[in-house]
Amino acid sequence: MQKLIGKMARTYPLFIVMGFMIVVTAFVVGYLNSQAAAAYFAESKVVRETTLMVQRATIESVGLWLPYFKFLGIGLILRGIVMALRVIIDALKGAGNQVLANLPEGKRPALPATPWYGLWMPVVMMLGLTMFVVALIVSIDLAGIAQALFAHPLPEIDAAGTGSVLLVQVQAIHSTLAWLIPLKFFAIATEFLAIAMGLSTIIYILSNQTEMIDKGIQLGRSMMQGNAKVENKHERVPA
Repeated sequence: MQKLIGKMARTYPLFIVMGFMIVVTAFVVGYLNSQAAAAYFAESKVVRETTLMVQRATIESVGLWLPYFKFLGIGLILRGIVMALRVIIDALKGAGNQVLANLPEGKRPALPATPWYGLWMPVVMMLGLTMFVVALIVSIDLAGIAQALFAHPLPEIDAAGTGSVLLVQVQAIHSTLAWLIPLKFFAIATEFLAIAMGLSTIIYILSNQTEMIDKGIQLGRSMMQGNAKVENKHERVPA
């Protein structure tokens, strides 16, 4: 399993590029939506509330799903960073194996085992990315509700009675946003937690490999001194 994760981690540039492209796309869509909003609010209130319902519905629906689309792009970039950290971790472990390969097999110091937070780093990363995907799906559903809601004139929405379809749609939008907004920040905090776990793993491996290399150097010196004593004994033996 760890070998498979290591192979997948080498594709980290792809996720960084994909995330960046999503963020750029979100910027372009946001700019176009801002122009639509500027044109909408340039009209009088009477015109806006009676004849520009389609424009209002588009502005409101885009404003609901676009932030979560953008956060998905950020999540993919953070996933790429976590995978890049995994590549660094594997490279450090490989370098440690190469150093130990120069020592006799029976006298090699043991390589440090990967700490638990290093093993759980990919799981935490995937958890955060999954939350980004879920948030985007829910926001797209809310955007559809907003599209249907704001297709009606605002006075009609304001006058909707208890239990009416319009009021249920308003309730659905506001109640869902109440937990959806914290979810996206929880997701980004989870991704940063995965990055912190990766950095902590690198620090752990570096500190342990430093001690391991010191032990290897001391072992190598003792072996050289032992060989030198043997050679001196041979030299002292009379021919």
